[in-house]
Amino acid sequence: MKSVKFIIAAIVGLPTVAAQHGSNPWDQYNFSPSTRHPAPVAVHAVVGDASVRTCGNGNHVLTMRAGSRVSLDFGVEVGGLVSFNVASTDDSPLSLAFSESPLFVREISDDTGASPFMDWDQAMNVSLGAGGRDGAVFYRMPEERFRGGFRFVTFNALQDVTVFNVTCEIGFATNMADLRAGTGYFYTPDQGDELLNRVWWAGAYTAQTNMIPANTGRWLPQVRPGWAYNNTLAIAGPVLVDGAKRDRAIWPGDMGICGPVAMQAFGSYGREAVLNALETLFYYQNATTGLLPFAGPATGSFRNGARSNTYHAWALIAMYDYAIYSDDAAWVNRHWANITRGVMNIVDRLDAETGLQVQEFSNDWARGNTGGFNSALNALNYHALVSLATLSPDAAQADGWRAAAARIKSQFNALLWDEDSGLYRDNPESDMHPQDGNSIALWYNLTTSAAQRAAISTGLERNWNDIGPVTPELNDTISPFISSIELLAHLHGAQNPSRALKLLRRLWGYMVDGRPDLMTGSTLVEGMASNGSLYYRSEAGYRYDASYTSHAHCWSAGPSIALISGVLGLRVTEMGGRAWELAPQLGDLRTVQAGFETALGWFGAKVEVEGARMRVSLDVPAGTRGTVTVPEEYAVVEVNGEEYTNVHSIQMGW
Repeated sequence: MKSVKFIIAAIVGLPTVAAQHGSNPWDQYNFSPSTRHPAPVAVHAVVGDASVRTCGNGNHVLTMRAGSRVSLDFGVEVGGLVSFNVASTDDSPLSLAFSESPLFVREISDDTGASPFMDWDQAMNVSLGAGGRDGAVFYRMPEERFRGGFRFVTFNALQDVTVFNVTCEIGFATNMADLRAGTGYFYTPDQGDELLNRVWWAGAYTAQTNMIPANTGRWLPQVRPGWAYNNTLAIAGPVLVDGAKRDRAIWPGDMGICGPVAMQAFGSYGREAVLNALETLFYYQNATTGLLPFAGPATGSFRNGARSNTYHAWALIAMYDYAIYSDDAAWVNRHWANITRGVMNIVDRLDAETGLQVQEFSNDWARGNTGGFNSALNALNYHALVSLATLSPDAAQADGWRAAAARIKSQFNALLWDEDSGLYRDNPESDMHPQDGNSIALWYNLTTSAAQRAAISTGLERNWNDIGPVTPELNDTISPFISSIELLAHLHGAQNPSRALKLLRRLWGYMVDGRPDLMTGSTLVEGMASNGSLYYRSEAGYRYDASYTSHAHCWSAGPSIALISGVLGLRVTEMGGRAWELAPQLGDLRTVQAGFETALGWFGAKVEVEGARMRVSLDVPAGTRGTVTVPEEYAVVEVNGEEYTNVHSIQMGW
């Protein structure tokens, strides 16, 4: 591959702050509300003797007789506290029910506690007090009845009642006065590919709904019937959690996807939410063993002392990711002893004979068949070691971690590779070839050849049905979390953008556009059964309660990383982005542009393809260095107006 070097000069031509909303073509895909007090945008259903009048300002007036109900639609996922004006001769004239999915718009809410009858949460009775009988009064939900995620609210009339001025006081991203002020963006103008824009922005909005106040965790033991979300879930907020409706808790595995999405899409706002999650994990780290929590406070897992090897590794990876985007060397130094204890929890448990770790604690993302020299665990350990070695201030320490990682990689391939299937086994004694272990290994470069990488990518596609990958490690399951990792693996590991885009359009197209009768259309669902229904994990803890499944779960937002880091190919590789790379893999796309900020500054790029010519516009902070690498089928490459012929690697700022 021919390459050249040159110094970065002035770079112009791209928007330096994507948050200048209202003036860019991608703003139409931004799902974030334009106000922190949005009103419903439509009437979803009227049942019984009720009528709805829509005022000129868009507000709805509900006139309801006893026994009727009206369901209003906010148009997108929202969360927080609903308020309204109400007129009635009774002090308890109505109840409220909430739902994320159109499927569960009914007289009771969808569930935050799993029940086979889908009836845990029920409806919330509205009590006006004696003043409610004197005329129209203002009502605001009690703080403890905070509802973290819903698109629909249903008013059940217990007596004759009139309701008007309905709004939701948004309770997420409390550090953002303007919810549409995220600094990151993605956009393709390609005709027929608007889906990619919707998917990216749905992932970003999902992460935003998961940036929540620290005092809105699930109360334990859970209230039944009903719900209470007034528990302390972190040492500070806003904090990045797993889901808007539930669990509303810190889960380190989720942060492997959620963290980069939040930091790229929302800049400093996202970094603050990630920081508070990590500080909470440090606070509860085992001082003796260095083990990091499987889950944060306000979870049954935390209260029960549950532990996890894989989520320990994910926590360390999340710390590395935060360091890269935050450029906060002081934070790294302050916590280096904690990080070192966490890394040594891995190193000290590597088997002397094989160099791999036995999975002692089986808790994971809900998969079955854990244990042994688990492939996913050891692939995560490898990435944690090689990544954090780059941050170590001690050369001997870094060399030791790299040596341990190198042995993991060698033995991983010696003990787990199945040449006949072209995939890694789950463990040396297993006949199963897991989606998670193979995807993580491919993404994090445990492979040894291009042929092996191609084989894994091909083998993973064999799991797909018409909706998406059916994971072998959990019966009857499509996991957007593990499929997010697979998506990144096809791009970063196999360099196969065609297969990656095929997966993205298939699975996330289904989630965002394909089932308006099931999904919110603005956020990403936690998981599905293999037939695409909401019966996720029915036999693995969710008790056949399809209404319990979360519809705003940011572990499903892998495309919001992949479209920037894999398709556009822009990613930072050192603290703050002092080093970066741009390696476009557009597949069948013609034009892609995106950008995000780190604490060091703005990183943006636009790539256009026309025949054998690729045109690149790049905007990065002065003083940084990086490499632009383009596929060899492009004979002519233009970078910021400078043209190169038969040059496919261009080093900038070196």
